[in-house]
Amino acid sequence: MKNHHALLITAPHHHDSGAGPKSIAAVLKSSGLRVASAADASSLAGGKFDVAVLYAPSDSVPEDDVQRLADFVRAGGGLVAIHCGNGSGGSETFRRLLGSRLVSHSSAPIDFALSVSDPDHPIAHRLETFRIRDQLHAIEPTSDFRTFLTAWWDGRSQAMAYTKTEGAGRIVCLANGHEPEALCNKSFQRVLIRSVRFAAGEDWSNKTVKVAAIGYGVSFSMGRLHLDSCRRARLTPIAVCDSDPNRTGAARAELGAHIETYNSAQELLAHSDCELCVIVTPHNTHAPLALQCLDAGRHVVCEKPFTITIDEATAVIDAAQRNNKMATVFHNRRWDGDFRAIRHIVQSSQIGDVFSIECFFGNYEEPRTDWWRSYKIASGGAFYDWGAHFVDWVLQLMPHPIESVTGAFHKRKWHQVSNEDHCQALVRFEGGRTAYLEQSSLAAIGKARFRILGTEGGIEQWHGMDALKLITFDRGARLEGRQPYLPDDWDAFYRNVADHLLLGEELAVTPQSARNVIAVLSLAEQSSRQGGAPLYLPFEQ
Repeated sequence: MKNHHALLITAPHHHDSGAGPKSIAAVLKSSGLRVASAADASSLAGGKFDVAVLYAPSDSVPEDDVQRLADFVRAGGGLVAIHCGNGSGGSETFRRLLGSRLVSHSSAPIDFALSVSDPDHPIAHRLETFRIRDQLHAIEPTSDFRTFLTAWWDGRSQAMAYTKTEGAGRIVCLANGHEPEALCNKSFQRVLIRSVRFAAGEDWSNKTVKVAAIGYGVSFSMGRLHLDSCRRARLTPIAVCDSDPNRTGAARAELGAHIETYNSAQELLAHSDCELCVIVTPHNTHAPLALQCLDAGRHVVCEKPFTITIDEATAVIDAAQRNNKMATVFHNRRWDGDFRAIRHIVQSSQIGDVFSIECFFGNYEEPRTDWWRSYKIASGGAFYDWGAHFVDWVLQLMPHPIESVTGAFHKRKWHQVSNEDHCQALVRFEGGRTAYLEQSSLAAIGKARFRILGTEGGIEQWHGMDALKLITFDRGARLEGRQPYLPDDWDAFYRNVADHLLLGEELAVTPQSARNVIAVLSLAEQSSRQGGAPLYLPFEQ
Protein backbone atom coordinates (compact mmCIF):
# COMPACT_ATOMS: atom_id res chain seq x y z
CA MET A 1 0.00 0.00 0.00
CA LYS A 2 1.24 3.47 -0.86
CA ASN A 3 1.88 5.81 2.06
CA HIS A 4 -0.76 8.39 1.12
CA HIS A 5 -1.04 11.64 3.02
CA ALA A 6 -4.61 12.67 3.85
CA LEU A 7 -5.99 15.96 5.17
CA LEU A 8 -9.05 15.41 7.34
CA ILE A 9 -11.19 18.52 7.15
CA THR A 10 -13.85 18.75 9.83
CA ALA A 11 -16.50 21.20 10.91
CA PRO A 12 -18.94 20.80 13.79
CA HIS A 13 -21.90 18.51 13.08
CA HIS A 14 -24.97 19.38 15.09
CA HIS A 15 -25.34 15.64 15.79
CA ASP A 16 -21.66 14.90 16.51
CA SER A 17 -20.02 15.35 19.90
CA GLY A 18 -16.55 15.52 18.37
CA ALA A 19 -15.97 11.78 18.46
CA GLY A 20 -16.54 11.41 14.71
CA PRO A 21 -13.34 13.13 13.51
CA LYS A 22 -11.28 11.24 16.10
CA SER A 23 -12.79 7.92 15.00
CA ILE A 24 -12.15 8.65 11.32
CA ALA A 25 -8.56 9.71 11.96
CA ALA A 26 -7.91 6.61 14.07
CA VAL A 27 -9.35 4.28 11.42
CA LEU A 28 -7.27 5.84 8.65
CA LYS A 29 -4.08 5.85 10.71
CA SER A 30 -4.60 2.20 11.66
CA SER A 31 -4.38 1.30 7.97
CA GLY A 32 -1.01 3.02 7.55
CA LEU A 33 -2.27 6.28 6.04
CA ARG A 34 -0.70 9.53 7.22
CA VAL A 35 -3.41 11.87 8.50
CA ALA A 36 -3.40 15.55 9.41
CA SER A 37 -6.47 17.40 10.63
CA ALA A 38 -7.67 20.91 9.88
CA ALA A 39 -10.78 23.06 10.12
CA ASP A 40 -10.50 24.26 6.51
CA ALA A 41 -9.01 23.38 3.14
CA SER A 42 -6.32 26.06 2.97
CA SER A 43 -3.49 23.54 3.51
CA LEU A 44 -4.33 21.72 0.27
CA ALA A 45 -2.62 24.36 -1.84
CA GLY A 46 0.88 23.37 -0.71
CA GLY A 47 1.01 20.08 -2.63
CA LYS A 48 1.63 18.12 0.55
CA PHE A 49 -1.54 16.01 0.46
CA ASP A 50 -2.80 13.29 -1.88
CA VAL A 51 -6.39 13.26 -0.70
CA ALA A 52 -8.82 15.37 1.29
CA VAL A 53 -11.33 13.70 3.61
CA LEU A 54 -14.29 15.95 4.33
CA TYR A 55 -16.47 15.35 7.38
CA ALA A 56 -18.68 18.40 7.66
CA PRO A 57 -22.29 19.41 7.02
CA SER A 58 -22.75 20.88 3.57
CA ASP A 59 -23.92 24.20 4.95
CA SER A 60 -20.75 24.57 7.04
CA VAL A 61 -18.35 24.45 4.06
CA PRO A 62 -17.63 28.04 3.00
CA GLU A 63 -17.47 28.93 -0.67
CA ASP A 64 -13.73 29.56 -0.47
CA ASP A 65 -13.19 26.00 0.76
CA VAL A 66 -15.45 24.59 -1.93
CA GLN A 67 -13.28 26.32 -4.53
CA ARG A 68 -10.08 25.07 -2.89
CA LEU A 69 -11.44 21.52 -2.91
CA ALA A 70 -12.49 21.83 -6.55
CA ASP A 71 -9.08 23.17 -7.60
CA PHE A 72 -7.33 20.41 -5.64
CA VAL A 73 -9.35 17.61 -7.24
CA ARG A 74 -9.20 19.01 -10.77
CA ALA A 75 -5.42 19.12 -10.46
CA GLY A 76 -5.32 15.38 -9.63
CA GLY A 77 -6.03 15.23 -5.91
CA GLY A 78 -8.66 13.04 -4.31
CA LEU A 79 -11.71 13.88 -2.21
CA VAL A 80 -13.71 11.62 0.09
CA ALA A 81 -16.89 13.22 1.42
CA ILE A 82 -18.42 11.47 4.44
CA HIS A 83 -22.06 12.11 5.24
CA CYS A 84 -21.93 15.64 3.90
CA GLY A 85 -25.62 15.71 3.12
CA ASN A 86 -25.44 17.88 -0.01
CA GLY A 87 -28.63 19.47 1.27
CA SER A 88 -30.32 22.73 0.51
CA GLY A 89 -28.17 24.48 3.08
CA GLY A 90 -25.04 23.95 1.01
CA SER A 91 -24.00 25.92 -2.05
CA GLU A 92 -24.86 24.98 -5.59
CA THR A 93 -21.12 24.91 -6.34
CA PHE A 94 -20.65 22.31 -3.62
CA ARG A 95 -23.47 20.14 -4.99
CA ARG A 96 -21.99 20.35 -8.49
CA LEU A 97 -18.59 19.30 -7.16
CA LEU A 98 -19.97 16.26 -5.34
CA GLY A 99 -22.38 15.47 -8.16
CA SER A 100 -25.48 14.75 -6.09
CA ARG A 101 -28.12 16.26 -3.88
CA LEU A 102 -30.00 15.06 -0.83
CA VAL A 103 -33.61 14.10 -1.51
CA SER A 104 -34.69 12.54 1.80
CA HIS A 105 -33.40 10.95 4.97
CA SER A 106 -34.56 9.00 7.96
CA SER A 107 -35.48 11.19 10.91
CA ALA A 108 -33.46 9.02 13.28
CA PRO A 109 -30.81 6.30 13.04
CA ILE A 110 -32.16 3.01 11.72
CA ASP A 111 -30.77 -0.47 11.13
CA PHE A 112 -30.50 -1.27 7.41
CA ALA A 113 -28.50 -3.27 4.87
CA LEU A 114 -25.87 -1.82 2.57
CA SER A 115 -25.72 -3.93 -0.59
CA VAL A 116 -22.98 -4.10 -3.20
CA SER A 117 -24.50 -2.88 -6.47
CA ASP A 118 -21.30 -3.02 -8.52
CA PRO A 119 -19.00 -5.89 -7.45
CA ASP A 120 -16.53 -4.94 -10.19
CA HIS A 121 -15.91 -1.53 -8.67
CA PRO A 122 -12.45 -1.68 -7.03
CA ILE A 123 -13.70 -0.36 -3.69
CA ALA A 124 -16.36 -3.11 -3.64
CA HIS A 125 -14.06 -6.02 -4.53
CA ARG A 126 -14.94 -8.96 -2.28
CA LEU A 127 -17.31 -6.89 -0.14
CA GLU A 128 -20.51 -8.59 0.96
CA THR A 129 -23.82 -7.05 2.00
CA PHE A 130 -23.53 -5.76 5.55
CA ARG A 131 -25.85 -4.18 8.07
CA ILE A 132 -25.28 -0.81 9.65
CA ARG A 133 -27.09 1.40 12.13
CA ASP A 134 -27.04 4.98 10.95
CA GLN A 135 -29.10 7.83 9.61
CA LEU A 136 -30.00 6.92 6.02
CA HIS A 137 -29.41 9.70 3.48
CA ALA A 138 -31.04 9.14 0.08
CA ILE A 139 -29.24 11.06 -2.67
CA GLU A 140 -29.76 11.46 -6.38
CA PRO A 141 -27.19 12.27 -9.06
CA THR A 142 -26.74 15.68 -10.59
CA SER A 143 -23.89 14.38 -12.77
CA ASP A 144 -22.49 11.06 -13.93
CA PHE A 145 -21.25 8.85 -11.12
CA ARG A 146 -20.67 5.15 -10.46
CA THR A 147 -22.62 3.73 -7.54
CA PHE A 148 -21.16 0.75 -5.69
CA LEU A 149 -23.27 0.57 -2.49
CA THR A 150 -27.04 0.92 -2.24
CA ALA A 151 -29.79 0.67 0.37
CA TRP A 152 -33.54 0.21 0.11
CA TRP A 153 -35.48 3.33 1.09
CA ASP A 154 -38.76 4.94 0.14
CA GLY A 155 -39.74 2.02 -2.09
CA ARG A 156 -36.61 1.85 -4.21
CA SER A 157 -32.88 1.26 -4.22
CA GLN A 158 -30.93 4.36 -3.24
CA ALA A 159 -27.26 5.23 -3.85
CA MET A 160 -25.25 5.07 -0.63
CA ALA A 161 -21.70 5.24 -1.99
CA TYR A 162 -20.42 6.35 -5.38
CA THR A 163 -17.40 7.65 -7.24
CA LYS A 164 -16.98 10.28 -9.94
CA THR A 165 -14.17 12.10 -11.66
CA GLU A 166 -13.57 15.82 -11.66
CA GLY A 167 -10.79 16.99 -13.94
CA ALA A 168 -7.77 14.80 -13.23
CA GLY A 169 -8.98 13.74 -9.78
CA ARG A 170 -11.37 11.31 -8.13
CA ILE A 171 -14.23 11.91 -5.72
CA VAL A 172 -15.83 9.32 -3.44
CA CYS A 173 -19.06 10.15 -1.62
CA LEU A 174 -20.20 8.05 1.33
CA ALA A 175 -23.72 8.76 2.55
CA ASN A 176 -23.04 7.01 5.86
CA GLY A 177 -20.94 8.13 8.81
CA HIS A 178 -23.55 9.94 10.90
CA GLU A 179 -23.54 7.71 13.99
CA PRO A 180 -20.58 6.64 16.17
CA GLU A 181 -21.92 3.10 15.83
CA ALA A 182 -21.63 3.38 12.04
CA LEU A 183 -18.07 4.70 12.23
CA CYS A 184 -17.19 1.68 14.41
CA ASN A 185 -18.69 -0.79 11.92
CA LYS A 186 -15.80 -2.91 10.61
CA SER A 187 -17.26 -3.24 7.12
CA PHE A 188 -17.85 0.50 6.85
CA GLN A 189 -14.29 1.13 8.05
CA ARG A 190 -13.01 -1.08 5.21
CA VAL A 191 -15.08 0.94 2.75
CA LEU A 192 -13.74 4.20 4.19
CA ILE A 193 -10.10 3.14 4.01
CA ARG A 194 -10.48 1.82 0.47
CA SER A 195 -12.30 4.99 -0.54
CA VAL A 196 -9.40 7.15 0.63
CA ARG A 197 -6.88 4.95 -1.17
CA PHE A 198 -8.97 4.95 -4.35
CA ALA A 199 -9.47 8.72 -4.28
CA ALA A 200 -5.71 9.13 -3.76
CA GLY A 201 -5.16 7.41 -7.11
CA GLU A 202 -4.65 3.73 -6.33
CA ASP A 203 -6.08 1.26 -8.84
CA TRP A 204 -6.13 -2.41 -7.96
CA SER A 205 -8.81 -3.32 -10.53
CA ASN A 206 -6.69 -5.87 -12.35
CA LYS A 207 -4.39 -7.01 -9.56
CA THR A 208 -4.41 -10.72 -8.79
CA VAL A 209 -2.28 -13.46 -7.23
CA LYS A 210 -1.36 -16.63 -9.13
CA VAL A 211 -2.25 -19.74 -7.15
CA ALA A 212 -1.06 -23.35 -7.20
CA ALA A 213 -2.57 -26.24 -5.26
CA ILE A 214 -0.15 -28.82 -3.89
CA GLY A 215 -2.33 -31.88 -3.48
CA TYR A 216 -5.46 -32.54 -5.52
CA GLY A 217 -6.40 -35.78 -3.78
CA VAL A 218 -9.75 -37.49 -3.78
CA SER A 219 -10.72 -36.64 -0.16
CA PHE A 220 -13.70 -34.29 -0.30
CA SER A 221 -12.42 -32.80 -3.62
CA MET A 222 -10.52 -30.33 -1.46
CA GLY A 223 -8.04 -29.31 -4.16
CA ARG A 224 -10.83 -28.13 -6.42
CA LEU A 225 -12.72 -26.56 -3.49
CA HIS A 226 -9.71 -24.40 -2.66
CA LEU A 227 -9.03 -23.29 -6.22
CA ASP A 228 -12.69 -22.56 -6.99
CA SER A 229 -12.88 -20.42 -3.86
CA CYS A 230 -9.66 -18.64 -4.88
CA ARG A 231 -11.16 -17.85 -8.27
CA ARG A 232 -14.30 -16.38 -6.72
CA ALA A 233 -12.02 -14.13 -4.64
CA ARG A 234 -10.36 -12.78 -7.84
CA LEU A 235 -7.23 -14.86 -7.34
CA THR A 236 -6.01 -16.82 -10.36
CA PRO A 237 -5.47 -20.62 -10.20
CA ILE A 238 -2.71 -21.55 -12.60
CA ALA A 239 -1.22 -24.86 -11.41
CA VAL A 240 -1.84 -28.15 -9.63
CA CYS A 241 0.80 -30.42 -8.14
CA ASP A 242 0.03 -34.01 -7.12
CA SER A 243 2.25 -37.07 -6.91
CA ASP A 244 -0.48 -39.10 -8.68
CA PRO A 245 -0.60 -38.38 -12.45
CA ASN A 246 -4.22 -39.49 -12.48
CA ARG A 247 -5.09 -36.64 -10.13
CA THR A 248 -3.23 -34.01 -12.14
CA GLY A 249 -5.04 -35.30 -15.19
CA ALA A 250 -8.34 -34.93 -13.33
CA ALA A 251 -7.35 -31.36 -12.40
CA ARG A 252 -6.88 -30.41 -16.05
CA ALA A 253 -10.19 -32.01 -16.95
CA GLU A 254 -12.04 -30.20 -14.14
CA LEU A 255 -10.28 -26.82 -14.16
CA GLY A 256 -9.32 -26.44 -17.81
CA ALA A 257 -6.47 -27.21 -20.17
CA HIS A 258 -4.71 -23.98 -19.18
CA ILE A 259 -3.85 -25.44 -15.75
CA GLU A 260 -0.18 -26.33 -15.39
CA THR A 261 0.42 -29.74 -13.79
CA TYR A 262 3.39 -31.04 -11.84
CA ASN A 263 4.10 -34.24 -9.94
CA SER A 264 6.47 -32.87 -7.29
CA ALA A 265 6.66 -29.66 -5.28
CA GLN A 266 10.27 -29.23 -6.33
CA GLU A 267 9.23 -29.26 -10.00
CA LEU A 268 6.40 -26.82 -9.35
CA LEU A 269 8.59 -24.33 -7.51
CA ALA A 270 11.31 -24.55 -10.16
CA HIS A 271 9.09 -23.98 -13.20
CA SER A 272 5.84 -22.26 -12.19
CA ASP A 273 5.47 -18.52 -11.56
CA CYS A 274 2.78 -19.15 -8.94
CA GLU A 275 2.84 -16.69 -6.06
CA LEU A 276 0.66 -18.56 -3.55
CA CYS A 277 0.85 -22.28 -2.75
CA VAL A 278 -2.16 -23.98 -1.18
CA ILE A 279 -1.09 -27.15 0.62
CA VAL A 280 -3.80 -29.84 0.59
CA THR A 281 -1.86 -32.93 1.67
CA PRO A 282 -1.67 -35.29 4.70
CA HIS A 283 -1.08 -33.49 7.98
CA ASN A 284 2.49 -34.64 8.53
CA THR A 285 3.58 -33.05 5.22
CA HIS A 286 2.23 -29.57 5.96
CA ALA A 287 5.31 -28.19 7.72
CA PRO A 288 7.97 -29.54 5.29
CA LEU A 289 6.03 -28.32 2.26
CA ALA A 290 5.24 -24.94 3.81
CA LEU A 291 8.92 -24.38 4.62
CA GLN A 292 9.92 -25.41 1.09
CA CYS A 293 7.42 -23.01 -0.48
CA LEU A 294 8.19 -20.07 1.81
CA ASP A 295 11.93 -20.40 1.25
CA ALA A 296 11.20 -20.43 -2.50
CA GLY A 297 9.51 -17.04 -2.11
CA ARG A 298 5.87 -18.13 -2.18
CA HIS A 299 2.98 -17.29 0.12
CA VAL A 300 1.40 -20.31 1.79
CA VAL A 301 -2.06 -21.51 2.80
CA CYS A 302 -2.00 -24.79 4.75
CA GLU A 303 -5.02 -26.99 5.14
CA LYS A 304 -5.79 -27.51 8.80
CA PRO A 305 -4.17 -28.52 11.03
CA PHE A 306 -1.32 -26.05 10.57
CA THR A 307 1.36 -28.59 11.56
CA ILE A 308 1.75 -31.54 13.92
CA THR A 309 4.10 -30.02 16.51
CA ILE A 310 4.59 -26.63 18.11
CA ASP A 311 8.19 -26.51 16.89
CA GLU A 312 7.03 -27.07 13.32
CA ALA A 313 4.49 -24.26 13.60
CA THR A 314 7.14 -21.91 14.98
CA ALA A 315 9.52 -22.86 12.15
CA VAL A 316 6.86 -21.97 9.56
CA ILE A 317 6.14 -18.65 11.28
CA ASP A 318 9.86 -17.84 11.34
CA ALA A 319 10.23 -18.78 7.65
CA ALA A 320 7.31 -16.53 6.68
CA GLN A 321 8.83 -13.61 8.56
CA ARG A 322 12.29 -14.31 7.18
CA ASN A 323 11.01 -14.32 3.60
CA ASN A 324 8.41 -11.55 4.10
CA LYS A 325 5.63 -13.86 2.93
CA MET A 326 2.18 -14.77 4.20
CA ALA A 327 1.53 -18.05 5.98
CA THR A 328 -2.00 -18.88 7.05
CA VAL A 329 -4.23 -21.88 7.72
CA PHE A 330 -7.56 -22.86 6.15
CA HIS A 331 -9.66 -22.50 9.28
CA ASN A 332 -12.64 -22.06 7.01
CA ARG A 333 -15.08 -23.29 9.63
CA ARG A 334 -14.82 -19.98 11.44
CA TRP A 335 -17.39 -19.08 8.80
CA ASP A 336 -19.77 -22.01 9.43
CA GLY A 337 -23.28 -20.66 9.91
CA ASP A 338 -23.79 -22.27 13.32
CA PHE A 339 -20.49 -20.97 14.65
CA ARG A 340 -21.13 -17.50 13.20
CA ALA A 341 -24.40 -17.46 15.16
CA ILE A 342 -22.63 -18.56 18.36
CA ARG A 343 -19.88 -15.97 17.91
CA HIS A 344 -22.43 -13.19 17.31
CA ILE A 345 -24.22 -14.05 20.55
CA VAL A 346 -20.97 -14.15 22.51
CA GLN A 347 -19.47 -10.99 21.00
CA SER A 348 -22.69 -9.02 21.48
CA SER A 349 -22.56 -9.88 25.22
CA GLN A 350 -26.04 -11.42 25.20
CA ILE A 351 -24.87 -14.06 27.68
CA GLY A 352 -22.39 -11.86 29.52
CA ASP A 353 -18.82 -12.90 30.23
CA VAL A 354 -18.21 -16.45 28.96
CA PHE A 355 -16.41 -18.49 31.62
CA SER A 356 -17.05 -22.13 30.64
CA ILE A 357 -17.18 -23.94 27.30
CA GLU A 358 -17.73 -27.66 26.80
CA CYS A 359 -17.42 -29.38 23.40
CA PHE A 360 -18.10 -32.92 22.29
CA PHE A 361 -17.55 -34.49 18.88
CA GLY A 362 -17.57 -38.17 18.07
CA ASN A 363 -19.59 -41.39 18.22
CA TYR A 364 -19.18 -45.10 18.80
CA GLU A 365 -17.77 -46.39 15.53
CA GLU A 366 -14.75 -48.30 14.28
CA PRO A 367 -12.44 -45.93 12.39
CA ARG A 368 -11.77 -46.63 8.73
CA THR A 369 -8.71 -48.80 8.22
CA ASP A 370 -8.20 -47.76 4.58
CA TRP A 371 -7.65 -44.03 5.27
CA TRP A 372 -4.47 -42.19 6.21
CA ARG A 373 -6.46 -40.06 8.67
CA SER A 374 -6.80 -43.13 10.93
CA TYR A 375 -3.03 -43.47 11.36
CA LYS A 376 -1.10 -41.30 13.77
CA ILE A 377 2.10 -41.04 11.72
CA ALA A 378 0.25 -39.17 8.97
CA SER A 379 -2.66 -37.55 10.81
CA GLY A 380 -0.98 -36.54 14.05
CA GLY A 381 -3.66 -38.39 15.99
CA ALA A 382 -7.42 -38.48 16.40
CA PHE A 383 -7.50 -35.01 17.96
CA TYR A 384 -5.94 -33.36 14.87
CA ASP A 385 -8.95 -33.71 12.57
CA TRP A 386 -12.15 -32.23 13.99
CA GLY A 387 -10.19 -31.25 17.06
CA ALA A 388 -8.38 -28.55 15.07
CA HIS A 389 -11.75 -26.97 14.23
CA PHE A 390 -13.12 -27.20 17.75
CA VAL A 391 -10.01 -25.80 19.39
CA ASP A 392 -9.95 -22.92 16.91
CA TRP A 393 -13.63 -22.22 17.66
CA VAL A 394 -12.99 -22.23 21.40
CA LEU A 395 -10.05 -19.85 21.06
CA GLN A 396 -12.21 -17.45 19.05
CA LEU A 397 -14.94 -17.50 21.68
CA MET A 398 -12.53 -17.17 24.61
CA PRO A 399 -9.76 -14.83 23.40
CA HIS A 400 -7.87 -14.76 26.67
CA PRO A 401 -4.31 -15.95 27.38
CA ILE A 402 -4.03 -19.70 27.84
CA GLU A 403 -2.67 -20.59 31.27
CA SER A 404 -2.37 -24.38 30.99
CA VAL A 405 -3.49 -27.48 29.09
CA THR A 406 -4.30 -30.85 30.63
CA GLY A 407 -5.11 -34.02 28.67
CA ALA A 408 -6.27 -37.62 28.98
CA PHE A 409 -5.95 -39.86 25.89
CA HIS A 410 -7.15 -43.49 25.61
CA LYS A 411 -6.30 -46.41 23.34
CA ARG A 412 -8.67 -49.22 24.43
CA LYS A 413 -10.48 -50.93 21.56
CA TRP A 414 -9.71 -50.03 17.91
CA HIS A 415 -6.19 -51.51 17.72
CA GLN A 416 -6.32 -52.03 13.96
CA VAL A 417 -5.56 -48.30 13.54
CA SER A 418 -3.02 -46.19 15.45
CA ASN A 419 -5.10 -43.11 16.28
CA GLU A 420 -6.42 -42.76 19.82
CA ASP A 421 -9.94 -44.00 20.62
CA HIS A 422 -10.87 -41.20 23.01
CA CYS A 423 -9.29 -37.80 23.73
CA GLN A 424 -9.99 -35.22 26.42
CA ALA A 425 -8.45 -31.79 26.96
CA LEU A 426 -8.99 -29.16 29.63
CA VAL A 427 -7.75 -25.68 28.76
CA ARG A 428 -7.47 -23.09 31.52
CA PHE A 429 -7.54 -19.43 30.55
CA GLU A 430 -6.74 -16.21 32.35
CA GLY A 431 -9.33 -15.29 34.94
CA GLY A 432 -10.25 -18.88 35.84
CA ARG A 433 -12.13 -19.50 32.58
CA THR A 434 -12.10 -23.07 31.26
CA ALA A 435 -12.80 -25.05 28.11
CA TYR A 436 -13.27 -28.81 28.05
CA LEU A 437 -13.05 -30.72 24.76
CA GLU A 438 -13.89 -34.39 24.25
CA GLN A 439 -13.39 -36.39 21.05
CA SER A 440 -14.27 -40.05 20.81
CA SER A 441 -14.86 -43.11 18.68
CA LEU A 442 -15.91 -44.95 21.88
CA ALA A 443 -18.79 -42.69 22.93
CA ALA A 444 -21.77 -45.03 23.29
CA ILE A 445 -23.65 -42.09 24.81
CA GLY A 446 -23.22 -38.65 23.31
CA LYS A 447 -23.81 -35.18 24.65
CA ALA A 448 -24.21 -31.61 23.46
CA ARG A 449 -21.86 -30.41 20.75
CA PHE A 450 -21.49 -27.06 22.53
CA ARG A 451 -22.47 -25.97 26.04
CA ILE A 452 -21.39 -22.39 26.68
CA LEU A 453 -22.00 -20.62 30.00
CA GLY A 454 -21.80 -16.88 30.57
CA THR A 455 -22.57 -14.68 33.52
CA GLU A 456 -25.89 -13.63 31.93
CA GLY A 457 -27.00 -16.79 30.13
CA GLY A 458 -25.92 -19.76 28.07
CA ILE A 459 -25.90 -21.50 24.68
CA GLU A 460 -26.48 -25.16 23.91
CA GLN A 461 -26.11 -26.90 20.55
CA TRP A 462 -26.81 -30.52 19.74
CA HIS A 463 -25.66 -32.43 16.66
CA GLY A 464 -28.32 -32.45 13.97
CA MET A 465 -30.21 -29.41 15.26
CA ASP A 466 -30.95 -26.43 13.01
CA ALA A 467 -30.86 -23.76 15.73
CA LEU A 468 -29.14 -22.91 19.00
CA LYS A 469 -30.79 -23.04 22.38
CA LEU A 470 -30.27 -19.63 23.98
CA ILE A 471 -30.93 -18.77 27.61
CA THR A 472 -30.81 -15.13 28.73
CA PHE A 473 -32.17 -13.12 31.64
CA ASP A 474 -34.15 -9.87 31.59
CA ARG A 475 -34.60 -8.15 34.98
CA GLY A 476 -34.32 -11.54 36.65
CA ALA A 477 -36.74 -13.33 34.33
CA ARG A 478 -35.36 -16.41 32.55
CA LEU A 479 -35.90 -16.29 28.78
CA GLU A 480 -35.44 -19.38 26.63
CA GLY A 481 -35.39 -19.19 22.84
CA ARG A 482 -34.01 -20.60 19.61
CA GLN A 483 -31.38 -18.73 17.64
CA PRO A 484 -31.33 -19.72 13.93
CA TYR A 485 -28.00 -20.38 12.30
CA LEU A 486 -26.51 -17.82 9.96
CA PRO A 487 -25.54 -18.83 6.39
CA ASP A 488 -22.26 -20.66 5.82
CA ASP A 489 -19.64 -18.48 4.10
CA TRP A 490 -16.48 -20.51 3.48
CA ASP A 491 -15.48 -18.19 0.64
CA ALA A 492 -14.84 -15.52 3.28
CA PHE A 493 -11.49 -17.18 4.01
CA TYR A 494 -10.08 -16.58 0.52
CA ARG A 495 -11.74 -13.19 0.23
CA ASN A 496 -9.71 -12.22 3.28
CA VAL A 497 -6.51 -13.78 1.88
CA ALA A 498 -7.00 -11.79 -1.32
CA ASP A 499 -7.70 -8.58 0.60
CA HIS A 500 -4.54 -9.18 2.64
CA LEU A 501 -2.27 -9.91 -0.32
CA LEU A 502 -3.73 -7.36 -2.75
CA LEU A 503 -4.71 -4.54 -0.40
CA GLY A 504 -2.66 -5.14 2.72
CA GLU A 505 -5.74 -5.58 4.88
CA GLU A 506 -5.60 -7.48 8.16
CA LEU A 507 -5.23 -11.26 7.93
CA ALA A 508 -8.10 -13.07 9.66
CA VAL A 509 -6.30 -16.34 10.41
CA THR A 510 -2.84 -15.41 11.58
CA PRO A 511 -0.19 -18.14 11.83
CA GLN A 512 0.19 -17.23 15.50
CA SER A 513 -3.49 -18.03 16.14
CA ALA A 514 -3.08 -21.31 14.24
CA ARG A 515 -0.04 -22.16 16.36
CA ASN A 516 -2.17 -21.71 19.49
CA VAL A 517 -4.46 -24.43 18.13
CA ILE A 518 -1.51 -26.77 17.61
CA ALA A 519 -0.26 -25.97 21.11
CA VAL A 520 -3.53 -27.12 22.68
CA LEU A 521 -3.66 -30.30 20.58
CA SER A 522 -0.02 -31.18 21.20
CA LEU A 523 0.15 -30.26 24.89
CA ALA A 524 -3.02 -32.22 25.66
CA GLU A 525 -1.36 -35.39 24.37
CA GLN A 526 1.90 -34.63 26.16
CA SER A 527 -0.02 -34.02 29.39
CA SER A 528 -1.75 -37.37 29.05
CA ARG A 529 1.60 -39.12 28.73
CA GLN A 530 2.72 -37.34 31.92
CA GLY A 531 -0.26 -38.50 33.93
CA GLY A 532 -2.44 -35.47 33.30
CA ALA A 533 0.04 -32.85 34.49
CA PRO A 534 -0.84 -29.28 33.46
CA LEU A 535 1.49 -28.02 30.72
CA TYR A 536 2.23 -24.49 29.57
CA LEU A 537 2.69 -22.86 26.18
CA PRO A 538 6.40 -22.63 25.34
CA PHE A 539 6.06 -19.28 23.56
CA GLU A 540 4.76 -15.78 24.25
CA GLN A 541 1.09 -15.30 23.43
